[in-house]
Amino acid sequence: MSPRRLRPHLHTALAAWERARTVAQSADALRTGLTYNRAVHHLQWYVSLLRTAHDAPEPRAEVSAACHALSFLGREAMPKVMAARATRQVVVHARITLAAAHLADPAHGDPDQVSGVWDGPVLDRLAPDGVGDVTVAERVKAAADVRLLVAELIAGHPQAAMPKGRRWPVTEAAGTGIGAPYRDRQNFRRAVLPSCARLDAAGEAVQLAYESARLHAALARAVPAHTGEYERARRALESLATRVGVTAPTVE
Repeated sequence: MSPRRLRPHLHTALAAWERARTVAQSADALRTGLTYNRAVHHLQWYVSLLRTAHDAPEPRAEVSAACHALSFLGREAMPKVMAARATRQVVVHARITLAAAHLADPAHGDPDQVSGVWDGPVLDRLAPDGVGDVTVAERVKAAADVRLLVAELIAGHPQAAMPKGRRWPVTEAAGTGIGAPYRDRQNFRRAVLPSCARLDAAGEAVQLAYESARLHAALARAVPAHTGEYERARRALESLATRVGVTAPTVE
C-alpha cells in the first residue's frame, strides 16, 4: 500500500488526538486516559503501516515525521493515562514513545553525530494543529527528553516497566509480508534501545538518563541557550542514579 493511500489512517489518528485534547478539558481522568490511549494506538498503527509499505520507495521523511508525531503524542498522553491509574498502559506508551523518538532522531541517539545532521531538512508537523515545521534540533531534543521520561518511569516502577516477553532492539528495518504491520506494532510495545537490550531495570534507567544528558550536552554545544536544559538533565541523571543505588556516569 502506497503512503498516499495510507493517509486516511493518519487522518483518523489526528482526529483521535484532537478528540483526546478536547476530552482532557473535562475533569474526567478515566475518559481522558482512554481517549489518549486510543489516539496513541491509532497513530502507532499508521507508523507501522508506513514502515512496512514496501510497494513504494521508502518515504524516509514521512516515516520520520510520523515517528516524531508519535513521540510528541506519547509524551502528551503518558501523564494523562497515569492519572487514570492505568500503569500498564503507561508502560506500553513509554515503549512506543521511546522507539518513535529514537527513529525520528537524525543523530540516532549519538551525540557525536548531532553537529553533522544539524543543517538537515525540516519535516512536516503531523499534529491536530499542524503549525510550523519540525527542525533537527526539535527531533534531537525529543529523543533526549523521552529517554529521561522513560528512565524516570522505570526507576519508579521497575517491575511493571520492563517489556513483557521478547525485547525488540529498535531498528529502522521493518518486516515484510503478510502480517508485517501487526508484528511491527507489537515490536514497538516491547521496544528497548540497542544500548539497553541486555540491561536490567536499574541499568536501563541509568543508561537512558545518561544518554539523555549527553544529547542535551550536544545541543548545548550547538545552542548555548540550551545549557540550562543540559544542567537539568545532568542533575536528573545524578538523582536517578542515587535512587537506584549506583554511581552516575560522567557526562562528557
